[in-house]
Amino acid sequence: MPPKTIRIRPYKDFLTPALHRRFATATAILAILCYWEAVIIGEITYDSLTWYFLGNAGVWAGVAAVIFNFRIPLWESLAPVSSLYKAFTMIAVAVGVLYYYLCTWPSLREAGFWSSIISIMAFTFRISVRTGLIFIPAFMTFILRVAQLHVGLRTSYSPIQTFLQYAWRFQTIQTLGWYSLSAYLFSEIYIWSIPASANLNRITNVPKTGRPNLNEKPIYLTSYLLFLALVQTGFHLFFDYDRIDMPVLKIKPEASPDQEAYSTGAPAVQLRMKLYTLPRNAVIRASVAAVVWPFIYLISIPVIPFVYWFNIRNFAWSTWRSCAKILWNLPKSGAPPQVLPFHAPVWLRTVWTGFLLTMLWEVANAALSAYVAQEPLKNERPITYESHDPNGSLLTGLRGKKLQTRAFAFWELVYIAQRFEGRRKIIFEDINRAGGSTWSQILAICLEVINGVNTRIEDYQRPPIAPVPLPAQQDTTPPHARKVPPLREIGATGYAIPPPPRSRSEKLVRTAEHVVKTHGQTPPGESKTVKILEIIAARIFGPRSPGGLREQFFLWIIQFLRAPYIGVLFRQEYRRKVATVVLGSPYGDVGIIVDAVDALTRLAVRSLEEDKYGNVQRDVKNIIQTFTTTVNKLERFEENLPTHWTDVYEERRSPEADIIQAALKGGLNQLIDAFGDYSEDLRLSRTEMRMAREAAESLPDQNYKAGKAMRDARHAMREIQKSK
Repeated sequence: MPPKTIRIRPYKDFLTPALHRRFATATAILAILCYWEAVIIGEITYDSLTWYFLGNAGVWAGVAAVIFNFRIPLWESLAPVSSLYKAFTMIAVAVGVLYYYLCTWPSLREAGFWSSIISIMAFTFRISVRTGLIFIPAFMTFILRVAQLHVGLRTSYSPIQTFLQYAWRFQTIQTLGWYSLSAYLFSEIYIWSIPASANLNRITNVPKTGRPNLNEKPIYLTSYLLFLALVQTGFHLFFDYDRIDMPVLKIKPEASPDQEAYSTGAPAVQLRMKLYTLPRNAVIRASVAAVVWPFIYLISIPVIPFVYWFNIRNFAWSTWRSCAKILWNLPKSGAPPQVLPFHAPVWLRTVWTGFLLTMLWEVANAALSAYVAQEPLKNERPITYESHDPNGSLLTGLRGKKLQTRAFAFWELVYIAQRFEGRRKIIFEDINRAGGSTWSQILAICLEVINGVNTRIEDYQRPPIAPVPLPAQQDTTPPHARKVPPLREIGATGYAIPPPPRSRSEKLVRTAEHVVKTHGQTPPGESKTVKILEIIAARIFGPRSPGGLREQFFLWIIQFLRAPYIGVLFRQEYRRKVATVVLGSPYGDVGIIVDAVDALTRLAVRSLEEDKYGNVQRDVKNIIQTFTTTVNKLERFEENLPTHWTDVYEERRSPEADIIQAALKGGLNQLIDAFGDYSEDLRLSRTEMRMAREAAESLPDQNYKAGKAMRDARHAMREIQKSK
């Protein structure tokens, strides 16, 4: 009877439940914010049940939460004192709230017991319904994030290339659609929840006649929130909210004790650090949008010049009026009111409403990003420990098609290589697996990731294939039968020479294209911006043009490229070019490459004590050679890569390459220290060991010292992530 085969559960079967648990935790945090906003936007007066029952009690609860979350560090080190402090604080808050209800709540003392209970239940029901309604537009942010979740940085040569690459995708339209729907639903919930004294009802009654009339204030508020959704979409796409900000360095390198792992930290710590930045950004964003929107609301945009002009106010008024006429008998006049809907009270209310909506969006994004980007562990063990074949499940994750699945699988592999001795022994002893032993498959996958850097560099450095010239053919067509005039000149490439430009704009475009193609490979070290601008100016204005005109042209172009918010969009900076080539496109993740290096290094070093079959030692030579080749090729690529002529600052600095090189050199140092005495047994020649030692050395002039290189790289990495 053949042995029973065990089905290998894919890695996503373990990753998806883990992400679901984190998703539920982030949802709970968002629900708390929705509850507080439900209390705030309701009708609140000093003598009302809302303010007494939840307002002041909520203040006490908030103070207690702040005390619990921001404890004094000295008390943290004293466990008994900390426990007594927590208990004392909880008792004090409970006594204070009870004393407040008994002494300062006249409605509870004067009213009967059952009437008070009914009032409390009615209020709780209203708040619960309002919380559930507010949670709907807030939850739409989660739907959007889950649909567009990705790992890694967006790589391109320039920001304008990134914009052209992603602006016309379906994801952009989907982002705008979800934020717009969320803003509209929130506006309806807000208008329904606020008291009648705010005068934001859709339909108002004329004082003398009592006839219903359309109110423009809620229309203006809804249109403002829709504009805020457009602004939020811009921030979402520009800063790439959909990216999972996973740590680049998951573990502390053993080769250099000065280096520290770049860890994201606990989600609660991350959210606590954003308690100031999130409200500040929400206030700034809502205030700026409230200042700009009145001008956009009144402006007329020429769709067809002198024929049709589009006005947002007229469009919004006519749309809402058409909908309202279905239920109400409105006046026949379709013109908007002469009184503008925005003044000081309305402007303040728009800012307040925009702040509440932006906080929902920002907190939802921050909570989901903080909880999803956590280590793939369950109960302090790898998430695949429950599998009947943990090695097989891990291998399916390492070979996953999606980049985020592979990123979590490599993260787990690094943790296994560092912390879990039992799992390492299982990897070393699993030799009877289809497709090769577990170690051989892990080795092949990791080397494929590392060799991918070399492959992408070689593909970039490979010269383009020149088109084959077209063979000359004799024209046998009679002259009178020709419908198209013959080509007058054929260039060396076999293509027809384009006709000369007729206008100044065509001449400028043709000259810029020719100059960029001709001078795009200037040797490094030379400033190409001035040189190419001189050629462009000479071809546009002529070689005998006045020098002052050319200098002014240089000044305009350089000042435009140095502009912080406009010129930066068109600069092809050195660091972006290196990241695009080394990491790949459209997304590239430094963490996967570093994880592959760390996993191979630690598994190889631990195999000296834990690999009883000696299978790993046969592959140490291949690992050292691959690391050495990658370091040398990466260093030569950075050294020989020319700066583009639009890179006016010419900062030759690549934090992504620095992190990869630091990981490779640290791995080489560990392998040389562990296997240096066995180089002859590993069939490593003296030349190969010398090349490995030279590659692992940290040269001060290249800023690759063990501790400083990694710290500088992490700092620059954070700057690039913020800029993207």
